[in-house]
Amino acid sequence: MPRNTVVEYSVPMRDGVKLYTLIQFPGDPGKKYPLIIIRNPYAAMEVDFKTLEEEDTHGYAILIQFCRGTSRSEGECHAYRNERADGLDLLDWIRRQSFYNGELFLSGGSYLSSVHFSYLDTDPPDVKAAFLAVQDSERYNILYRNGFYKSGLHGSWVMRMHKRNQDIERNYTFETFRTLPLAGVTETIFGETVPYLEEEFLHPDPADPFWNTPAGGSDYRNACGKCRVPILLVTAFYDIYTGGVFDMWKNLSPERRKNCALVVTPFEHNYNPLPADIPEETAAFRGGLLREVCPDLEYLWFDHFRLGTPLKFIQKGKTLYFRLWENAWHSREVLENAPGKLVFYLAPGRRLLRKKPEPGEIAYTYNPFAPAEFKGGVCNNFGGMRYQDEPDSRYDIISFLSEPLAEPIVCEGAFELELHCRSTAKDSCFYVRLDVVRDGKALSLRDDIDSLCRGGKAYTPGKERVLNYRFAPHAFSLLPGDRLRLDVSSSCVPYFQVHTNYPGLQALQTRAKSCRNAILLGASRLRLFVEK
Repeated sequence: MPRNTVVEYSVPMRDGVKLYTLIQFPGDPGKKYPLIIIRNPYAAMEVDFKTLEEEDTHGYAILIQFCRGTSRSEGECHAYRNERADGLDLLDWIRRQSFYNGELFLSGGSYLSSVHFSYLDTDPPDVKAAFLAVQDSERYNILYRNGFYKSGLHGSWVMRMHKRNQDIERNYTFETFRTLPLAGVTETIFGETVPYLEEEFLHPDPADPFWNTPAGGSDYRNACGKCRVPILLVTAFYDIYTGGVFDMWKNLSPERRKNCALVVTPFEHNYNPLPADIPEETAAFRGGLLREVCPDLEYLWFDHFRLGTPLKFIQKGKTLYFRLWENAWHSREVLENAPGKLVFYLAPGRRLLRKKPEPGEIAYTYNPFAPAEFKGGVCNNFGGMRYQDEPDSRYDIISFLSEPLAEPIVCEGAFELELHCRSTAKDSCFYVRLDVVRDGKALSLRDDIDSLCRGGKAYTPGKERVLNYRFAPHAFSLLPGDRLRLDVSSSCVPYFQVHTNYPGLQALQTRAKSCRNAILLGASRLRLFVEK
């Protein structure tokens, strides 16, 4: 006999559009149940009713709604733009149904979390708890890093999502985002201009008033702090939103944090992958899979607030994180910088030295028409941790290498790089990537990107400028024999928009040119925070 009864609904929104919705009832659909709400834009047209009927829902009814313009739902899919209204309309519809018992629970990962962030500022009193994974509530962070459009994350994703259900031409590859000017590219891709996508290209500054409007995600901002719902946040050290989720947690008030929790796994946007899907480079992280150490984590969280059952594995008010290569879980309120400092100076001979060296300089040509490629998006783009190419793999990738470590070191926190540099252009870009080299192979740890004129600062060609990078928090153990490698370049495709070497709004640039960029040695330094 089937475990669940699955009932289909067509739920009308305020504008008359009907969204396909189904509910797994763990018994008689005429009874009342605590209800878990999932809103999904990725569902296939065919529904696997057999799996839905057999799934163990732990006594909850589970509502799955296909987002507007996706799968069996009516309307047009325009990413983020209708989720607030549609989510609130769904809540109103649920409250009028005979199965509603007054207890609602929110569940989702990635965009399936965003759909709930969109209305949490209304603080719905019947939402008793939420499980929201691998998503940032700050829209700017989803689209940009330090003014650089994330073409390898939001760019490719949003072009697939626009009018998702419609059979339209989508004339794009990753190289499409190198079109000059970038503004206007939607006409090339879709055969018509898409104003809401074009608008996103024009606001690379987080202080731009655009980000305080609904179109810029103001409804989503600080969603966790604007409600009283107990939220379990989940991310991974190589998630595409790692830094943003850490910021969301840190920005909660201490009082608010007491009823929430944060879990950080060692993996990627798929924070809890099936064993067969674990990339080769993360296979050593035994004990890091939530499906093994706490398989019912979501239900345990919900049961705690519904039934008062004790929590296992996690604690309210705590960050639980997996320290890489030590392969152990640790718990503290906030993952802060460890108390010790380990400083490496960028030195002549392309070395990372513990002792400050004599000044020097390494110059290279940056040609925006032939940008450097890197493997894996680390924690700013899709792709996560990946093995890297050999050091100095191109003329425009400068690799600095440390000596092998003599003893193990525990590193925790938001590591920093102070890069002293100059350029022959009036504006240019410097991209940096930190790796650990073990057994002769380099694995990415963190990366970042910045420009000489970010924030509207003018630059005089040839003058020294200091760029200060602050990487997303991390926690890992370095082993004896490990080496650190820092790559410095001026581009990173397919992940970030290519800088043209002209100042001003990059999306409006109609031309690009080559320049000579230089790394100033001696003063440039990398800071790791380590356990004493």
